[in-house]
Amino acid sequence: MTEDEEYISKSQVKRECHALTDLGVELVALTDEQLKNISMSDNLLKAINEAKRIRKHSAIKRHRLYIGKLIRNEDWETIQQQLDKIKEVSQQSNAEFKAMERWRDRMLSDGNDVVNEFIGEHHDADRQKLRQLVKNAINEKLQNRPPASARKLFKYIREIIENKSNSL
Repeated sequence: MTEDEEYISKSQVKRECHALTDLGVELVALTDEQLKNISMSDNLLKAINEAKRIRKHSAIKRHRLYIGKLIRNEDWETIQQQLDKIKEVSQQSNAEFKAMERWRDRMLSDGNDVVNEFIGEHHDADRQKLRQLVKNAINEKLQNRPPASARKLFKYIREIIENKSNSL
C-alpha cells in the first residue's frame, strides 16, 4: 500500500455497500416517469424494472443486492442528487396539498372569516361560490351525508391556488 492510498476498513466498505443498496431500494420505489429523469445505464434500469415484478421475499432481497452492485459501477453520486431533487419536488407537492386541506378544514370550522382571509390572499376567488360550497359542505356534515360538497370545495380551492402559482 502506498502513501496515496487510504486505508478503508471492512466495516466502512460494508456501510458504503448498504448505502448503495438502500439507494437502489429508493430507485425501485419510484414511478416509471420519475425514473426517466434519472441518468443511469440500461442494465440498471432493466434491473430496477425487473425488481418491481418480483414478489417473493428472498428473491427481492437478492435482487436488491444485485441492484446495489450495479450502482457501484454507476455515477451513484449523480443518481443520488437526482433522486434528492425528485424527493424535494414530491415533498413540496405534499406540503401544498396539505395547505389546501387546511384551508378547506378551516373554512368548514370557522366559516366566513376564513373565506374572507382566503379571498384576501387569492383575489381571483369567487366569494359567493366559496360561501355556497362551505354552506353546502356544512349542511352535508350535519345531515351525515357523503362529503360531495367538501370535495367540490377542496377542488375549487386547489384550482384557485394552482392558477395563482401557474400565473407567477
